[in-house]
Amino acid sequence: MLSLILLTNKSNMGFKISRVFLIPLIFSFFLFDINKTNNASANVKNSPANKNDLDLYHGMGVSFLCNATRKGFDLDFPKTLNVASSTFASVVSQKHGGKIIEKKKEQKVDIKQLQFIASLQLVESALQVCPDNVPEKIENQFKIETERLKKLQGL
Repeated sequence: MLSLILLTNKSNMGFKISRVFLIPLIFSFFLFDINKTNNASANVKNSPANKNDLDLYHGMGVSFLCNATRKGFDLDFPKTLNVASSTFASVVSQKHGGKIIEKKKEQKVDIKQLQFIASLQLVESALQVCPDNVPEKIENQFKIETERLKKLQGL
């Protein structure tokens, strides 16, 4: 019902904004619904997110980010990036219990750190897929953060 109201909105800007925010909502409901049907009882352990899961969530995030910030929509890139990365982290948290498989080991991840890393990865992909959509300020911040992370990993 809500989607019909949003989609029948005659205002061009309202329609664009509703489509942009409706996509992550549908995405979230779809994933959470799958999680409910896969878990017959509350005692069933959530499976950690594997590489395929993370690649899927990443791909959906990049698609959302590029589509929402393309010409014609012109939504604020940092806000859209925040929506995409927080949706990514939220899905991992809720569908997979905040666990991922990395280097063949199950690991619990800090959701804030996961959101930060997802943001960096989404910007990196956006620079490859839709570079015209990425503001210069965001690109410069991305370069600074990746250099900082490289130095930290080198220690």
